Amino acid sequence: MNNNIKIGTDKATLTLENGTVIPLEKGQKYISSNLESTGEALVYKSTNTNNTSEVLYNYLTIPRGGQFHVILSDGTEVWLNSETQLKYPVAFVEGETRKVELVYGEAYFEVSPSTEHYGSKFRMLAKGQEIEVLGTEFNVKAYQDETFIYTTLVEGKVALNTLNSSKILTPNDQSVLNTKTNAIAIKQVNTYYETAWKKGFFAFKNKSLKDIMKVLERWYDIEVAFEDEALETVEFKGVLSKNQNIEEILILIKNTNYINAYEINNNKIVIKK
Repeated sequence: MNNNIKIGTDKATLTLENGTVIPLEKGQKYISSNLESTGEALVYKSTNTNNTSEVLYNYLTIPRGGQFHVILSDGTEVWLNSETQLKYPVAFVEGETRKVELVYGEAYFEVSPSTEHYGSKFRMLAKGQEIEVLGTEFNVKAYQDETFIYTTLVEGKVALNTLNSSKILTPNDQSVLNTKTNAIAIKQVNTYYETAWKKGFFAFKNKSLKDIMKVLERWYDIEVAFEDEALETVEFKGVLSKNQNIEEILILIKNTNYINAYEINNNKIVIKK
């Protein structure tokens, strides 16, 4: 059994407005005139631009096996999960709506209140879905390989807009948008399970083994296959540390007796019945 699988860590790629690509990694600092990276977080200087200036955008891209934290120029904080990309202005235009785009992936937002920015609203776009807030905390999951976008409100209030409808979310609401049909369903959830990743944990409640493995694939940069499709639908509940070795997690799952064995070969894992 060959196991070279590494635990995920803080790392990202920053693409500047001129196309320059800068790798950001834990333990390495990067400093420029308007931003600084500690290797775990990227912080932009608090600044606005006037409406006659060209709005310049940066991209922060998180690979599989990575995570990162960014503080935008308005003070809004964003935690980015594995396999995620965020597009945002280097500086927001004073008095105008603050706009960012979750190009793909999962992110947790703590939005700087509009009262601190002359009433400027904050809007976040994700795969055709727009979220409008005044100052709040929410999580959005919009991965490229998934049909649904999950928006979970932790604090405050947001308006969720699509081509066909507009919905208001209140704390503990989760909207589920089908990107193929534009249909939206809203349900109440325990936000802990939706946001634990930001605090260094995997938290699952009645999640299928297939969905759990999809989360682990992104964090450990692995590929998982099932020997028997019936195993994919087995549901689990539990909390695990993101700092655990992948094999420790597989042993815990095996000890439930729902699976009898697993095989690791480099970064590929086969779950066996």
